[in-house]
Amino acid sequence: MVGGVSATGWGEAIIKVVLAKSVIDDMDRHGGDPEGAAARGIEVLNRKAGGYGGVIVMNREGKVAVAFNTPRMARAWMTHGMASPVVEV
Repeated sequence: MVGGVSATGWGEAIIKVVLAKSVIDDMDRHGGDPEGAAARGIEVLNRKAGGYGGVIVMNREGKVAVAFNTPRMARAWMTHGMASPVVEV
């Protein structure tokens, strides 16, 4: 297992670039780096499909990263050991 991805945004563009799988594959190639994989995934979404969206990515160690190319993206996550969730808009 490499990690997990949640994607949201323009569904057709996200499907066209297989965004969640692309991010997981990228994270696998780059040693489990969720920040880089999230950023590169959104760059691919924009470049190949002209789409807008965002991803929340977690690697197998529980490190979380977020990337999006929309004006704003509501997001939240909570990992083991956190007293309260991270909630951002």
